[in-house]
Amino acid sequence: MKKKYWILSLIGAFALLLNPSAFTNSGGAPGGSSGSPASNGNTCARSGCHSGGPAQSNENVTITTDIPTAGFEENTNYSITVNANDGGRNLNTIAFQASVESASGHEGTVAVSNASTTRKIGNYITHTFSGKNASGGQNSWSFDWNSGTAPDQTTVYTAVNFANGNGGTSGDVIVSQSLALTKSQGIGLEAVARQKVALYPNPAIDQLTVATQGTSQEPLKIYNLTGQKVLEAGPGNKVDPHHWQINIEGLAAGTYLLKTAEGQTIQFQKK
Repeated sequence: MKKKYWILSLIGAFALLLNPSAFTNSGGAPGGSSGSPASNGNTCARSGCHSGGPAQSNENVTITTDIPTAGFEENTNYSITVNANDGGRNLNTIAFQASVESASGHEGTVAVSNASTTRKIGNYITHTFSGKNASGGQNSWSFDWNSGTAPDQTTVYTAVNFANGNGGTSGDVIVSQSLALTKSQGIGLEAVARQKVALYPNPAIDQLTVATQGTSQEPLKIYNLTGQKVLEAGPGNKVDPHHWQINIEGLAAGTYLLKTAEGQTIQFQKK
């Protein structure tokens, strides 16, 4: 009896050696499979991965973010979500990989926000073993992205595997999708350094700190994007010669412009 179990175990191990991708890819696609420029356009629909599948039919993939309409700011954290719907096939396994890139390569930094469903492989985000489990033919994954100094039209790339559940690597539908991101036209980091004024945190919730190189007592003014002044901070808001603290709790969520008496302007977000 022991010999029989030993033989069965040996057969199982041999099967994994013959088809390692079927085992390893269940816990995440190999890096360079998001269909992006850095992936050379590759997805898992290639030899040695999940090749030979049918073309996309009713399967649908969308990408959403919490980036404001005005665009993303530099060195700011955002959430990106990939949504997958099999179009009524009611599949049990749907997996993915994503990256954020410009024509120059990967931009900013991607990070795991839910370790039970996603993991990081190099500059790519992919599914975990449990993260491939679909419900009602749908699955979704969210991850964090810090924009760094990413340029305008930096793009989110993703490739989703709608697996047919045959236990192998053939017959699966791979769908690619991308979303170009608009960068805010506010003042960037280099311009801030040049103007000798900065503010933080950005986005802000209720309190805004403004740092200036000069010691002017002239008020700071805050405008909405239609040009209407919504707040003014006078000398009473200064906590020392170079720092102002402004209560913005009364402002509605949105994008605003802070202007100094010298005409320097910084855009910020109120959450």
